[in-house]
Amino acid sequence: HYFIQSNLRSMDDEIRKSAGNYPLHDNLKYSYGTAGFRCRADVLEPAAYRMGLLAALRAKTVGSRVGVMVTASHNPSPDNGLKVVEPLGEMLLSEWEEYATLLSNTPSNSVLEVLKDLAKKIGTDLDSTEGGVVIGRDTRTSGPAIVAAVTAGAENLKCSVADVGVCTTPQLHWIVKQGNLSLPYTMADYYGNFSASFTSLYGIPDTVKSIKVDCANGVGACALAALSPLISQYLDILICNDGSEGELNERCGADYVKLKQCAPHGVSSADREHCYSIDGDADRSLFFYYCDGKFSLLDGDKIACLYAGFINKLLKDAQLDLNIGVVQTAYANGSATSYLSGQGIPTACVPTGVKHLHKKAEEFDVGVYFEANGHGTVLFSEQAMEAIHQAAETQQDAAARQLYSFTKLINTAVGDAITNILTIETILSLQSMTAESWDTIYKDLPYRQLKVAIKDRNVIETCDAERKVSAPPGLQEQIDTLISAVADGEGRCFVRPSGTENCVRVHAECATQELADELAAKVAEMVLQFTESLHSKL
Repeated sequence: HYFIQSNLRSMDDEIRKSAGNYPLHDNLKYSYGTAGFRCRADVLEPAAYRMGLLAALRAKTVGSRVGVMVTASHNPSPDNGLKVVEPLGEMLLSEWEEYATLLSNTPSNSVLEVLKDLAKKIGTDLDSTEGGVVIGRDTRTSGPAIVAAVTAGAENLKCSVADVGVCTTPQLHWIVKQGNLSLPYTMADYYGNFSASFTSLYGIPDTVKSIKVDCANGVGACALAALSPLISQYLDILICNDGSEGELNERCGADYVKLKQCAPHGVSSADREHCYSIDGDADRSLFFYYCDGKFSLLDGDKIACLYAGFINKLLKDAQLDLNIGVVQTAYANGSATSYLSGQGIPTACVPTGVKHLHKKAEEFDVGVYFEANGHGTVLFSEQAMEAIHQAAETQQDAAARQLYSFTKLINTAVGDAITNILTIETILSLQSMTAESWDTIYKDLPYRQLKVAIKDRNVIETCDAERKVSAPPGLQEQIDTLISAVADGEGRCFVRPSGTENCVRVHAECATQELADELAAKVAEMVLQFTESLHSKL
């Protein structure tokens, strides 16, 4: 199995020696953000070694296994990244993000000293043998070298290391969580668990449903290839952009489809055929189809509404008094928020980033969270799970049993493109919904998203769940002026610094597509000029 104790020489000697093999690059500062580290792969190894040390320190601190996922998700193939996963599959704690940034920028000759200072500060015994580090990676060619650097760091701290190999990000999160809960945790267990949950809830179909999945030429293709034979009597999955020919995330993948509002290259579709696009590490999924030749995209907002509506109905039918809520970000379409309100389902808005959505979702008995980009899942409180389980065992009503089966189909550790595809197909089948009937539960307000490359994304700061700019002074006032001028005050537009790239993202929403396009373009141009003027004065 994955968890094997390493036998190593003196910890201090090993760290001094290995740290010298991973010197920092001149004029490069690492910053651990929402998605961990992301940068060019050829400059990532120094941070990777130090994050191996940090992951081992975290594991010793909590006395459990933690994960390290090596991926840059939707970034281009020359990039790579890594992030640390908490014992129950959550994102790294905020205070530890600061430790990660500190340690990753520490010169080689000071790494041991800074590491010991951190251990002393948090009260961790570096000689502890508790805990372990589980490492996974996507299909990027730079992955093995970065994994080797992470492994070196963790082993230098005398921490057991398990290399899962190539896997999706959600699989790594799931493996870490399951292992710490003393539940079956291997890759075979992952496929067996979710395929069994799917077939149990989906029921015996009259015909096999054919779907197409754009895998962004990434690791999701590997996962679907392993899963497909287990559910072939229910779904016939055609894997597109499987990495055999195209470049990772090049004109394909969920980020491309969402940004460009078009189908990915490499996917041809018949009318009303169910199609999905996932991202490079398979934690996002979007649904699209054609109707009379017209492309229609159903994003994370539509998925959240589908899930929430289905769960809400089952809760009512099973007469379970549990509160349900949907957590959104500023990117959520205004029509989605209005739809949920009309269904009596409360919503909450938080800053972009899974850790913010996940934390807020935990406040509900049943918390549904999705970013518009297709990343999301459903969380069930312990109270909710007990109530649902008891109802399923004692009630004759099918609703309670369906709801309990539904909880087993969800990867509650983190958003999972693979299990979300299975969940969407299950809900559509059980509710006899077509792509069109799902699509028409509400009509999206037209919107446009643009990326603006700037010299330093950190000059822009936001507030109000990233819906307003708080710095630099004067920028929000200019955005408000453009909203009034272009959309007569009826639209909305916000800008926020990207968490993964050196750019800002502009999102505009208006009554018509033409106005949304115009507003986004004018705000993007203004932001570029504003920031360039700001830099010229520094």
